[in-house]
Amino acid sequence: MHPQLDKIAHKFRSAILAGGHADAARISTEYVEALRHAWDALDAEERVVSELPKQSRELLDWARAVTITQHILAAEQLAIVEKIIRYRPADLTQARPGAVEVLV
Repeated sequence: MHPQLDKIAHKFRSAILAGGHADAARISTEYVEALRHAWDALDAEERVVSELPKQSRELLDWARAVTITQHILAAEQLAIVEKIIRYRPADLTQARPGAVEVLV
């Protein structure tokens, strides 16, 4: 890959892993623009053997897989929290019967 594309791809991966999907969307636009410039700089013979299409496809496939995995994990964590709330002891959801309120 080109050094500029490597740098942008690294930022993109970092944003995805951090769950910063708004940043990832912005960085993906930056990546596409840098990819376009790199592709335009190649002549026809270089384009035939270029790894740019394969590398960019791998990056986007990775981003998709990680995003789907993050979504599944978040859904599982939400389900756990919902079960905890549903099955917590009643004394945590209601006022204590022996409690006395003091007015000053």
